[in-house]
Amino acid sequence: MQSGYIDSNGVKIYYEIEGQGKPLILLNGGPGFPHEYLQEMRALAPHAKLVFFDQRGTGKSDKTDPRNYTIDANVEDVENLRKALNLGKCRVLGHSWGGMLAQAYILKYPENVTRLILADTFSSLEDCNAALARMRTSVSPETRAIYEKYEREGLYKNRDHYPDEYKAALEVAYAPVFMSVPPPPYLQNAFAKVAYDVYRAMWGEETEFKMTGTLKEFNVESRLKEIRVPTLVIVGANDMPTIAMAEKTARLIPKARLEVFAHSRHFPFIEEKEKFMNIVLEFLEA
Repeated sequence: MQSGYIDSNGVKIYYEIEGQGKPLILLNGGPGFPHEYLQEMRALAPHAKLVFFDQRGTGKSDKTDPRNYTIDANVEDVENLRKALNLGKCRVLGHSWGGMLAQAYILKYPENVTRLILADTFSSLEDCNAALARMRTSVSPETRAIYEKYEREGLYKNRDHYPDEYKAALEVAYAPVFMSVPPPPYLQNAFAKVAYDVYRAMWGEETEFKMTGTLKEFNVESRLKEIRVPTLVIVGANDMPTIAMAEKTARLIPKARLEVFAHSRHFPFIEEKEKFMNIVLEFLEA
C-alpha cells in the first residue's frame, strides 16, 4: 500500500493507494467521516487501483476554515488528487454524501471520468430532506421531544459535538435505515471519529433532520442528463434514499442502471458484500 499527502490549494489531503489496474477513486460518506469505513472495498484491489483519501477536515487531512467546507472545495480536492497522483481518466465510486460529491465532480470534470458508481445517495436535497422528515415522524412522541429539546436550546450550545442524549435518540430514527447486521468495529471506530466541525458546516447546526449547512443548495437532478458515462446506481431496499429516489436518478442518467439490494439498508457493501463486489466488479470490467 502507498500513502502520503497531496496539496490541494494549501490544504494537505491524506491518501492511500492499494491494488493494481485502472484507477478507482472512492468517495466516502459523512460529511465529516474518515475514509476508513470503506475497508470492505479493499476486496476490489486485485482488479483496480483503489484510491482512498480523507476529505478536507477529516481523518489525517488538514483542518481549514469552516467556510471552506463546501461541495465545490471538495470537488477541487478530488481533481487536485487525480492530477497530483497522475491518475489520468478514472472510475469514481461515491457512497452516501460521497455519491453527491461524485455527481458534482463528474458534472464539473466530465472528461476525467469513464465510469460512475452512485451508492446509497441522493441527487437533490429535496429528496434527502424528505427522507429525513420521514425518519423524524417514524419515532415516538417521547423521542421527538428529545429532538425538540436540544434543537430549541441549540445542538452545539457550549459544546463542539451533538449532546449524548440527542445522539442516542437519533439512533432510534436511524436504526431502520442504517444497517441490517451488527456494525463491524471498524465502522463504529470511524463513526466515533466524526469531525463535527465539518459536519456542522456542511450538514448544518439547527437539526439533524434538515440540511441547513453548505450542502443546502445541492440539487443536480436537472443536470443528470449531462452524465454520459456508464453509471451504476445502487440502493438498499430499506435504505434512507428510497428505491423510488434511486429509480429517478437512474432514469435521468442516460447510460445508468439500477441495482437494488433486497437485504440491505445503507451499507450494502457490508450487508451483502459478496453480491455487491460481484456486481461492481462486473460493471467495472464491462
